Amino acid sequence: MAEWWQRLVAFALDMVILAVPSSIIIGVIARGAVPTGVISSTSVSPRVWEAIGVSFVVILGYFSFLDGSRGGQTVGKMAVGIAVRDIDTGGAVGAGRALLRRFVFFALYFGLILFVLNALSPLWDRRRQAWHDKVARSCVVGLR
Repeated sequence: MAEWWQRLVAFALDMVILAVPSSIIIGVIARGAVPTGVISSTSVSPRVWEAIGVSFVVILGYFSFLDGSRGGQTVGKMAVGIAVRDIDTGGAVGAGRALLRRFVFFALYFGLILFVLNALSPLWDRRRQAWHDKVARSCVVGLR
């Protein structure tokens, strides 16, 4: 099974990579929609929320397509030599389960304590699975 630090580094690399298209998407869709001065959730234009939503779909697509592929690797996972696999067969999880896995991961952002517990859970789990791995019946394995 992959080490916790490998998972962390892979995710950080993927987020750096995804920052570029996300910034472009948000910049293009929300251009001129952000008011000057104090910004609150009620003063932000619906175009900003639309841009964030489109960016989120792109991020989910990136993880779903790559983690669900035969190789089971995003660019970050390739860099550190780890891959997502089916916990029972060791094969690919497919795009649907990869989407479920990443959706659960991001859904836990809304409860900060839950997100932290999910992110740290591979440290004490005997299979080194996070909660989002358990939901999708997946694991992250080292390839090197």
